[in-house]
Amino acid sequence: MLGPIGIFDSGIGGLTVARAIHDLLPDESILYFGDTAHLPYGEKSPELIRRYSTRIALHLVESGCKAIVIACNSASSNALEAIKNAVGSSIPVIDMVSPMVTYISSKNPNARVGLIGTRATISSRVYEKGFADISDSISLLSRATPLLASAIEEGFYNDSIPQAVLEAYLSDDFFKEIDSIILGCTHYPLVSNEVNVLLSPNVEVIDSPSVIALELKSQLENQELLSKKSQSTEHHFQVSDLTENFRKSAQYFFGEDLKLEEVKL
Repeated sequence: MLGPIGIFDSGIGGLTVARAIHDLLPDESILYFGDTAHLPYGEKSPELIRRYSTRIALHLVESGCKAIVIACNSASSNALEAIKNAVGSSIPVIDMVSPMVTYISSKNPNARVGLIGTRATISSRVYEKGFADISDSISLLSRATPLLASAIEEGFYNDSIPQAVLEAYLSDDFFKEIDSIILGCTHYPLVSNEVNVLLSPNVEVIDSPSVIALELKSQLENQELLSKKSQSTEHHFQVSDLTENFRKSAQYFFGEDLKLEEVKL
């Protein structure tokens, strides 16, 4: 019997990725870890992000996970190589950045792309480096939007995020010229409707959780790690600090009673 998919984030944002994976791969079990004791990662130093992330990744591997999904842009931007080195080459590790860069570049090699994300993600310039390796014709404007993740963690989603916050972040003239935008934090798909309203109707707000889920499926297929349809599934959700916000959000996304467990690493 194959193990579960290990998914982690600093809080509730990675649940957007977990849900997309659950929808695409319903025969897969999920072990999700939300590092709620240390959120938000976006305001932490690269060294701390690497320390927290590798500790969680090793915990997921020790728990029997067959693949790791870094459902956090800040961790993907600052800790990917450290995680790969820690878990070894036999475990597929899927980050949030590489699949997005590949998706956009293959769809439009001359794209004008907007990017919003945490300070840790934006300052790493990992998206700029990724696009530069593929095409010098892609224009990218990135903007740190640190208030958004914290607001979403506090329950401001489903049309309740303060509109003034989004308007301030998306007011740059460049955003009027883009053809797509990357929501460079896994919290942000929760406010994609509000972002969409502020942009031109022709702008694609990219569904990054779905892109990541497809990449995971591809890697599992390539390594013959997909679970069989007859295998029963079971999802477990762990947090480093059990909060009521996480409990409510987890139940909202999965619509069922969840096994929530506090685990101190």
